[in-house]
Amino acid sequence: MSLAGTPPHPAADSSPWECMLPGPPSRNNFGSVDISPSGLLAFPSGSSISVVDSRSLQHISTIPLPAPSSPSSSSSASAAALSPFVTSVRWTPLPLSRDLLVTEPSSSHLILAVGDRHGRIALVDFRHKSVLLWLDSSDSASKSGIQDLCWILFRPDAYILAAISGPSTLSLYNATTGHCFFKYDSTPELLSCVRRDPFDPRHCCVIGLKGFLLSIVVLGEAEDEVVVEVLRIPTDCTEFLKLERDAASNGSSSSTTPAAAAFPRYSVKLTFSPQWRHILFVTFPRELVVFDLQYETALSSSSLPRGCSKFLDVLTDPNSDFLYCAHLDGKLSVWRRKE
Repeated sequence: MSLAGTPPHPAADSSPWECMLPGPPSRNNFGSVDISPSGLLAFPSGSSISVVDSRSLQHISTIPLPAPSSPSSSSSASAAALSPFVTSVRWTPLPLSRDLLVTEPSSSHLILAVGDRHGRIALVDFRHKSVLLWLDSSDSASKSGIQDLCWILFRPDAYILAAISGPSTLSLYNATTGHCFFKYDSTPELLSCVRRDPFDPRHCCVIGLKGFLLSIVVLGEAEDEVVVEVLRIPTDCTEFLKLERDAASNGSSSSTTPAAAAFPRYSVKLTFSPQWRHILFVTFPRELVVFDLQYETALSSSSLPRGCSKFLDVLTDPNSDFLYCAHLDGKLSVWRRKE
């Protein structure tokens, strides 16, 4: 029985699903977490995915991500292969239509997209605790760690998975075949997160650490059916430019390192308003910006209140005008739109 966050490599004749307890998430998990419409909370525990019922807080299952095959026989390479830290998890955007205790052949509503530090992306069936599909990772860009994932629906029955890999690459995958049909390289901009528009499931936005913004509409599964618009949100980048210079002088920057690993204390996140079309809420470390995509302008900007730690993440309330912001010191602030 393993109590650590990273499960031991199972023997060939043993079941990898037996006697597995979750460990706490680490910084290597990039703070990734997702909750399904039915209240199933998925979060990484080292190289495993833990699933908890958010209502009863009962631990339901832990699913270890299989270790990648190592091209080297050295002990260091083998150790690295046993630690595919999970860095992003996303439930499919489908409601849970049946009770977990009911035996059923289909579990399409219990599928997780999982990305790891090795650049792999898997579709995992939580019900059967197995990998349904590994997305295509044949090119060198996909060897970079996965920063974030997002589901896109350009038809009711057609799923696309958007992935940020490494510091600057956005990829779109066919979720049925696993084929990557579109890539966008934003170098030298560093990408932070990708989110889907609640008013248009074909539309998503990607934000960078210096205010670089991509607005993407997926009309089909061909490269010429992806519409990309490049925007920028004005923000003070003085602190980040200093961090970049320090990283370059220390030799700690890498062409394959995701932004969350290279700059763990500099977080930039966005979320769509669930009530106002075209409106984005964006948190930079010391600033909260309300941005209008239609008019391509910032509607308002609020500095970090005195005494507050830097912004870490932002989440909207689907039923009100409240905005919830997490801070680096573990505190939570609540914001409300002025009348």
